[in-house]
Amino acid sequence: MNDKSSKGFYVKFLGEFSLCFLGQRITLKTNPQGKTMQLIYYLLKAGAQGCEKKELVELVRPGETDNKKRLNNFRQQLHRMRELINSTEFPPGDYIIYRGGRYYFTLDYPLSADTEKLDGIIRQIRSRTGTEEEKQKLWKLYEEYCESYTGEFLSVLGGEEWVVMESAHYQKWYFTCLNQLSIRLKEQKKFERLLHFAASASQFHPYDEWQALQIECLMALDRRKEAEKVYTEASELFYKDLGVNSLERVMVKYPPPSNQVPLVQALEKMKEMLDEDEKEKTIGAYPCSYPSFMDIYRIRARMDETNKEQSLLLLCTLSADRGEWREDESKEQMELFKKVISEGTRAGDVYTQYSKNQYLVLLSGAGRANKNQMLSRLKSKWKKVGGRAKVEYSVDEVEQAQRLECPQKGA
Repeated sequence: MNDKSSKGFYVKFLGEFSLCFLGQRITLKTNPQGKTMQLIYYLLKAGAQGCEKKELVELVRPGETDNKKRLNNFRQQLHRMRELINSTEFPPGDYIIYRGGRYYFTLDYPLSADTEKLDGIIRQIRSRTGTEEEKQKLWKLYEEYCESYTGEFLSVLGGEEWVVMESAHYQKWYFTCLNQLSIRLKEQKKFERLLHFAASASQFHPYDEWQALQIECLMALDRRKEAEKVYTEASELFYKDLGVNSLERVMVKYPPPSNQVPLVQALEKMKEMLDEDEKEKTIGAYPCSYPSFMDIYRIRARMDETNKEQSLLLLCTLSADRGEWREDESKEQMELFKKVISEGTRAGDVYTQYSKNQYLVLLSGAGRANKNQMLSRLKSKWKKVGGRAKVEYSVDEVEQAQRLECPQKGA
């Protein structure tokens, strides 16, 4: 918490919005995206400087040419703001004050915000000269900015023009500082420190590819498992939200220096990373994420076409015999069937969870002739383990031109 928060109002704009008085949070019970709150956000951001009336009027009815309508709507919003404040546990005082041609949230108490600290750091960065002593101070300012930045500016109002501009301003400086720090900390081989900043950046801005820097740091620290986890989670996120099924285009932004590792050693390291962990090896089909499954499917389709083989795509759908499963029962049955797939398929097969009650299995080179034998084995094992869910099986042939879309995907 900022020290100033103990002297009056303190506003947190970055990340999750909050308004505190003397360290105690104040909750405004209204639509956080409504015009009333937007005007309050704007006045809070203006702070002790206040803002001109025309700025607030423009916020209420942007683009409105009828001045009378604009002023009437503005007066209505002023009334609503004051009503909202009166109905909330604010300290005694005057709020939404008009004085000297400007509006203020309050003049009775100090008002500060997290963005003020960032603004101060930016001013210091801009004032630095090129001397060696000043450069050392600059690195500290870069670190201070990155530590103080806690997320996107007013993300709840991401579509408003003034919010977009403020957000872009602070984000641009954040990325600038982090890029400079990245160069410096890599030179000093301080990968643990750089990992701290990269992990935060990946959390604040998950679609801006900071996971690649995070992975690079983890690999430099020989934390391979953690790097693989970050890669998998990022790949799944990019595929789900952006339609990108790998981080390959991202990773090329952070290639290791050409003289970092001799070629033979580098190849050995790559093979070690690619090898399946002995502790995690499964008896039957290989488990993987859905994006990885799609890649394997497409590769298998090409191999089948080249080798004149035929593979099968199997969709297994679990459901309750009667009524609906409770969530914990559904998860229990899915875990149990996962074991059946692992034991009832071959080591060359691949499977993934397709939805909360479905699995996809790629039966490599199985062919139609083996279809009934494969299904019989799965049904037998499901009965043997005492599975209570009803299982429906849908089988189709793998084809090069076929898109990986299965019918009746569960919710």
